[in-house]
Amino acid sequence: MSTPTLITLATSLGLTLSTTFSIGSLGFSYAAIPAILLPASAPLLPPLELVTKAKDREYRVDKAPTQPFDSGVGDEKEGVLQAGASSESKVLSKDGDDGKGSGSPSTSSYLLRQWFHLFSKGMHTLPPCTIGAGICYAFCAVMLPASTSNTSDTTTLKRTCYVLAAALSVGAMVFTLTLLEPINNALHERVKRVVAQESKVDENGARSTDVDDERGETERLIREWGRMNAWRAVLPLGAVVCGVVGLVL
Repeated sequence: MSTPTLITLATSLGLTLSTTFSIGSLGFSYAAIPAILLPASAPLLPPLELVTKAKDREYRVDKAPTQPFDSGVGDEKEGVLQAGASSESKVLSKDGDDGKGSGSPSTSSYLLRQWFHLFSKGMHTLPPCTIGAGICYAFCAVMLPASTSNTSDTTTLKRTCYVLAAALSVGAMVFTLTLLEPINNALHERVKRVVAQESKVDENGARSTDVDDERGETERLIREWGRMNAWRAVLPLGAVVCGVVGLVL
């Protein structure tokens, strides 16, 4: 396969991955976040389930219930966010004796479950997209043929565009680790607090299933998380522009 063909294919893949990252981040900001903040009789997204040695900071998501919150019923083995902040904790489900723990839509715990579903999905899809795009653009910059007296200006400009595209793609991860990570950590601390609160039982042995730990502050953090995702999407969009310019020159 010729070098120009390889460069075209790599650029096309990089553009696809950068666009996917931007659409995903903007989707979180302008579709998913507003949707989970709306009043609802049942979770918009699946609830959470605590599982042994899960990767997503001790939790993972499972299927959503088919019944509204106030019905008191759900699917068999419906996953929920349950008590215990240790990754060695047992899986707790509806057919156990530990309660649903799904939370009311008016509570902070409900928002935290919904937010964590978005976070866990984005964590597994968006970073590989922008890293892969950066690799594609860097490959193109390296594979460009050496400039000659007739093509030196064009080749240099193409290489500069690809280098910028790679830098912007990697910049999205730098943005995440520097500006978005503090918000992620704050929300994860709230998830842990909800888990700890739901581990408490009253004198009758009943477990709390409706924890409300400052919904206003939780909502503010989630809105801020969405706003930062929107700003982060600008970097891959810039990479798309640079990649297109490098391709058409």
